[in-house]
Amino acid sequence: MIDGSALSDRLQDLIHTPGVTPLAFLIAFLAGASHAVAPGHGKTLAAAYLAGSRGRVRDAAWLGGSVAAMHTFSVLVIGIAWTFLSLSDLVRMEQLTTWLQVAAGVLIVLTGIWMLRRHLRGHHHHHHDHDHDHEHGHTHDHSRRPGLLLLGISGGLTPSPAAFLVLATGLFLGRAGFALLLVLTFGVGMAVVLFTVGVLAVAGSSLVTRSSRSFALLTRATKVTPILAASGITIFGAGLVTIAAVHLTTV
Repeated sequence: MIDGSALSDRLQDLIHTPGVTPLAFLIAFLAGASHAVAPGHGKTLAAAYLAGSRGRVRDAAWLGGSVAAMHTFSVLVIGIAWTFLSLSDLVRMEQLTTWLQVAAGVLIVLTGIWMLRRHLRGHHHHHHDHDHDHEHGHTHDHSRRPGLLLLGISGGLTPSPAAFLVLATGLFLGRAGFALLLVLTFGVGMAVVLFTVGVLAVAGSSLVTRSSRSFALLTRATKVTPILAASGITIFGAGLVTIAAVHLTTV
Protein backbone atom coordinates (compact mmCIF):
# COMPACT_ATOMS: atom_id res chain seq x y z
CA MET A 1 0.00 0.00 0.00
CA ILE A 2 1.42 3.35 -1.07
CA ASP A 3 1.67 5.86 1.77
CA GLY A 4 0.44 9.10 0.23
CA SER A 5 1.50 11.21 3.20
CA ALA A 6 5.05 9.85 3.12
CA LEU A 7 5.27 10.48 -0.62
CA SER A 8 4.07 14.07 -0.18
CA ASP A 9 6.67 14.68 2.52
CA ARG A 10 9.37 13.15 0.33
CA LEU A 11 8.29 15.35 -2.57
CA GLN A 12 8.64 18.41 -0.37
CA ASP A 13 12.16 17.36 0.56
CA LEU A 14 13.16 16.89 -3.08
CA ILE A 15 12.09 20.41 -4.07
CA HIS A 16 14.73 21.68 -1.62
CA THR A 17 17.39 19.33 -2.98
CA PRO A 18 19.73 20.88 -5.60
CA GLY A 19 19.53 19.46 -9.09
CA VAL A 20 16.84 17.49 -10.88
CA THR A 21 16.67 13.74 -10.33
CA PRO A 22 14.48 11.11 -12.04
CA LEU A 23 13.50 9.95 -8.55
CA ALA A 24 11.64 13.22 -8.03
CA PHE A 25 9.38 12.57 -11.02
CA LEU A 26 8.75 8.98 -9.95
CA ILE A 27 7.70 10.15 -6.51
CA ALA A 28 5.52 12.90 -8.01
CA PHE A 29 3.80 10.31 -10.23
CA LEU A 30 3.22 7.95 -7.30
CA ALA A 31 1.98 10.81 -5.13
CA GLY A 32 -0.54 11.77 -7.81
CA ALA A 33 -1.68 8.17 -8.17
CA SER A 34 -1.99 7.87 -4.39
CA HIS A 35 -4.01 11.09 -4.28
CA ALA A 36 -6.43 9.71 -6.87
CA VAL A 37 -6.69 6.37 -5.04
CA ALA A 38 -7.64 8.08 -1.77
CA PRO A 39 -11.39 8.35 -1.00
CA GLY A 40 -13.36 11.22 -2.48
CA HIS A 41 -11.39 11.95 -5.64
CA GLY A 42 -13.92 11.14 -8.34
CA LYS A 43 -13.30 7.45 -9.00
CA THR A 44 -16.86 6.41 -8.16
CA LEU A 45 -18.28 9.34 -10.12
CA ALA A 46 -16.11 8.53 -13.13
CA ALA A 47 -17.17 4.89 -13.05
CA ALA A 48 -20.85 5.79 -12.62
CA TYR A 49 -20.74 8.31 -15.44
CA LEU A 50 -19.00 6.02 -17.93
CA ALA A 51 -21.20 3.04 -17.05
CA GLY A 52 -24.38 5.12 -17.08
CA SER A 53 -23.61 6.82 -20.37
CA ARG A 54 -22.22 3.64 -21.97
CA GLY A 55 -18.88 5.34 -22.49
CA ARG A 56 -15.91 4.04 -24.43
CA VAL A 57 -12.22 3.74 -23.66
CA ARG A 58 -11.58 7.07 -25.39
CA ASP A 59 -14.06 8.68 -22.99
CA ALA A 60 -12.15 7.22 -20.04
CA ALA A 61 -8.95 8.73 -21.46
CA TRP A 62 -10.65 12.06 -22.07
CA LEU A 63 -12.03 12.15 -18.52
CA GLY A 64 -8.74 11.21 -16.88
CA GLY A 65 -6.88 13.76 -18.98
CA SER A 66 -9.35 16.55 -18.26
CA VAL A 67 -9.13 15.94 -14.50
CA ALA A 68 -5.33 16.07 -14.64
CA ALA A 69 -5.34 19.20 -16.81
CA MET A 70 -7.83 21.00 -14.55
CA HIS A 71 -5.93 19.99 -11.42
CA THR A 72 -2.66 21.29 -12.86
CA PHE A 73 -4.36 24.52 -13.94
CA SER A 74 -5.96 25.09 -10.54
CA VAL A 75 -2.68 24.44 -8.72
CA LEU A 76 -0.86 26.83 -11.07
CA VAL A 77 -3.42 29.64 -10.77
CA ILE A 78 -3.81 29.39 -7.00
CA GLY A 79 -0.06 28.94 -6.46
CA ILE A 80 0.80 32.07 -8.46
CA ALA A 81 -2.00 34.09 -6.86
CA TRP A 82 -0.96 32.90 -3.40
CA THR A 83 2.71 33.65 -3.96
CA PHE A 84 2.70 36.87 -5.99
CA LEU A 85 -0.78 38.44 -5.70
CA SER A 86 -1.20 38.26 -1.91
CA LEU A 87 -4.21 35.96 -2.12
CA SER A 88 -3.24 34.70 1.34
CA ASP A 89 -4.11 38.15 2.72
CA LEU A 90 -7.67 37.88 1.41
CA VAL A 91 -8.66 34.31 2.25
CA ARG A 92 -7.31 31.39 4.22
CA MET A 93 -6.42 28.25 2.29
CA GLU A 94 -9.04 26.21 4.15
CA GLN A 95 -11.76 28.70 3.17
CA LEU A 96 -10.58 28.76 -0.43
CA THR A 97 -10.57 24.97 -0.81
CA THR A 98 -14.00 24.73 0.80
CA TRP A 99 -15.43 27.25 -1.68
CA LEU A 100 -13.84 25.24 -4.48
CA GLN A 101 -15.54 22.13 -3.08
CA VAL A 102 -18.86 23.97 -3.24
CA ALA A 103 -18.18 24.85 -6.88
CA ALA A 104 -17.17 21.24 -7.62
CA GLY A 105 -20.37 19.98 -6.01
CA VAL A 106 -22.49 22.32 -8.11
CA LEU A 107 -20.75 21.07 -11.27
CA ILE A 108 -21.39 17.47 -10.22
CA VAL A 109 -25.09 18.22 -9.68
CA LEU A 110 -25.25 19.80 -13.13
CA THR A 111 -23.56 16.71 -14.59
CA GLY A 112 -26.15 14.44 -13.00
CA ILE A 113 -29.05 16.57 -14.24
CA TRP A 114 -27.53 16.72 -17.73
CA MET A 115 -27.15 12.91 -17.76
CA LEU A 116 -30.78 12.43 -16.72
CA ARG A 117 -32.10 14.83 -19.35
CA ARG A 118 -29.89 13.27 -22.01
CA HIS A 119 -31.14 9.77 -21.18
CA LEU A 120 -34.80 10.85 -21.18
CA ARG A 121 -34.42 12.69 -24.49
CA GLY A 122 -32.59 9.73 -26.01
CA HIS A 123 -35.37 7.41 -24.86
CA HIS A 124 -37.86 9.30 -27.05
CA HIS A 125 -35.72 8.59 -30.12
CA HIS A 126 -35.18 4.91 -29.37
CA HIS A 127 -37.27 3.62 -32.29
CA HIS A 128 -35.23 5.08 -35.17
CA ASP A 129 -34.34 2.98 -38.21
CA HIS A 130 -30.99 1.17 -38.39
CA ASP A 131 -29.29 3.70 -40.68
CA HIS A 132 -30.20 6.57 -38.42
CA ASP A 133 -29.01 4.64 -35.39
CA HIS A 134 -25.68 4.02 -37.12
CA GLU A 135 -25.28 7.72 -37.84
CA HIS A 136 -26.32 8.57 -34.30
CA GLY A 137 -23.60 6.26 -33.01
CA HIS A 138 -20.94 8.47 -34.61
CA THR A 139 -22.33 11.56 -32.89
CA HIS A 140 -22.80 9.78 -29.58
CA ASP A 141 -19.20 10.45 -28.53
CA HIS A 142 -19.70 14.19 -28.97
CA SER A 143 -22.95 14.09 -27.00
CA ARG A 144 -21.02 12.72 -23.99
CA ARG A 145 -18.44 15.50 -24.05
CA PRO A 146 -20.38 18.16 -22.04
CA GLY A 147 -20.81 15.74 -19.15
CA LEU A 148 -17.19 14.61 -19.37
CA LEU A 149 -16.07 18.25 -19.32
CA LEU A 150 -18.19 19.12 -16.27
CA LEU A 151 -17.02 16.02 -14.40
CA GLY A 152 -13.39 16.64 -15.39
CA ILE A 153 -13.51 20.23 -14.16
CA SER A 154 -15.17 19.25 -10.90
CA GLY A 155 -12.66 16.44 -10.31
CA GLY A 156 -9.63 18.69 -10.75
CA LEU A 157 -10.99 21.96 -9.35
CA THR A 158 -9.79 21.45 -5.77
CA PRO A 159 -5.98 21.28 -5.75
CA SER A 160 -4.02 18.70 -3.81
CA PRO A 161 -2.28 20.33 -0.81
CA ALA A 162 0.90 18.41 -1.68
CA ALA A 163 0.95 19.67 -5.27
CA PHE A 164 0.16 23.21 -4.15
CA LEU A 165 2.96 23.22 -1.58
CA VAL A 166 5.44 21.87 -4.12
CA LEU A 167 4.61 24.65 -6.58
CA ALA A 168 4.53 27.40 -3.94
CA THR A 169 7.86 26.24 -2.50
CA GLY A 170 9.39 26.07 -5.98
CA LEU A 171 8.25 29.61 -6.73
CA PHE A 172 9.76 30.90 -3.48
CA LEU A 173 13.04 29.06 -4.10
CA GLY A 174 13.34 30.19 -7.72
CA ARG A 175 12.78 26.64 -9.01
CA ALA A 176 9.45 27.34 -10.68
CA GLY A 177 10.16 25.24 -13.79
CA PHE A 178 11.14 22.17 -11.80
CA ALA A 179 8.13 22.58 -9.50
CA LEU A 180 5.75 22.92 -12.44
CA LEU A 181 7.12 19.74 -14.02
CA LEU A 182 6.56 17.91 -10.75
CA VAL A 183 2.97 19.19 -10.59
CA LEU A 184 2.41 18.05 -14.18
CA THR A 185 3.81 14.61 -13.32
CA PHE A 186 1.54 14.54 -10.25
CA GLY A 187 -1.42 15.17 -12.58
CA VAL A 188 -0.32 12.36 -14.89
CA GLY A 189 -0.35 9.98 -11.92
CA MET A 190 -3.93 11.03 -11.15
CA ALA A 191 -4.93 10.62 -14.79
CA VAL A 192 -3.55 7.07 -15.02
CA VAL A 193 -5.57 5.94 -12.00
CA LEU A 194 -8.80 7.58 -13.22
CA PHE A 195 -8.25 6.20 -16.72
CA THR A 196 -7.80 2.70 -15.30
CA VAL A 197 -10.99 3.02 -13.24
CA GLY A 198 -12.79 4.31 -16.33
CA VAL A 199 -11.60 1.43 -18.51
CA LEU A 200 -12.78 -1.08 -15.91
CA ALA A 201 -16.18 0.65 -15.78
CA VAL A 202 -16.46 0.64 -19.57
CA ALA A 203 -15.45 -3.03 -19.75
CA GLY A 204 -17.97 -3.99 -17.09
CA SER A 205 -20.74 -2.01 -18.77
CA SER A 206 -19.96 -3.61 -22.14
CA LEU A 207 -19.99 -7.09 -20.58
CA VAL A 208 -23.40 -6.49 -19.00
CA THR A 209 -24.77 -5.09 -22.27
CA ARG A 210 -23.61 -8.14 -24.26
CA SER A 211 -24.95 -10.51 -21.62
CA SER A 212 -28.30 -8.72 -21.53
CA ARG A 213 -29.10 -9.94 -25.02
CA SER A 214 -29.73 -13.38 -23.52
CA PHE A 215 -31.13 -12.50 -20.10
CA ALA A 216 -34.30 -10.44 -19.64
CA LEU A 217 -33.28 -9.34 -16.12
CA LEU A 218 -29.99 -7.89 -17.36
CA THR A 219 -31.83 -6.19 -20.21
CA ARG A 220 -34.01 -4.36 -17.72
CA ALA A 221 -30.93 -3.55 -15.63
CA THR A 222 -29.17 -1.86 -18.56
CA LYS A 223 -32.23 0.36 -19.05
CA VAL A 224 -32.26 1.40 -15.39
CA THR A 225 -28.48 1.89 -15.02
CA PRO A 226 -28.32 5.33 -16.71
CA ILE A 227 -31.08 6.67 -14.43
CA LEU A 228 -29.43 5.22 -11.32
CA ALA A 229 -26.04 6.63 -12.34
CA ALA A 230 -27.48 10.10 -13.03
CA SER A 231 -29.42 10.08 -9.75
CA GLY A 232 -26.40 8.89 -7.78
CA ILE A 233 -24.14 11.57 -9.27
CA THR A 234 -26.73 14.28 -8.56
CA ILE A 235 -27.19 13.16 -4.95
CA PHE A 236 -23.42 12.94 -4.43
CA GLY A 237 -22.97 16.49 -5.75
CA ALA A 238 -25.78 17.82 -3.56
CA GLY A 239 -24.21 16.11 -0.55
CA LEU A 240 -20.80 17.62 -1.34
CA VAL A 241 -22.31 21.11 -1.59
CA THR A 242 -24.16 20.63 1.70
CA ILE A 243 -21.09 19.39 3.58
CA ALA A 244 -18.90 22.18 2.18
CA ALA A 245 -21.54 24.82 3.00
CA VAL A 246 -21.77 23.58 6.59
CA HIS A 247 -17.98 23.59 6.83
CA LEU A 248 -17.91 27.22 5.67
CA THR A 249 -19.88 28.24 8.74
CA THR A 250 -17.17 26.83 11.00
CA VAL A 251 -13.99 28.07 9.30
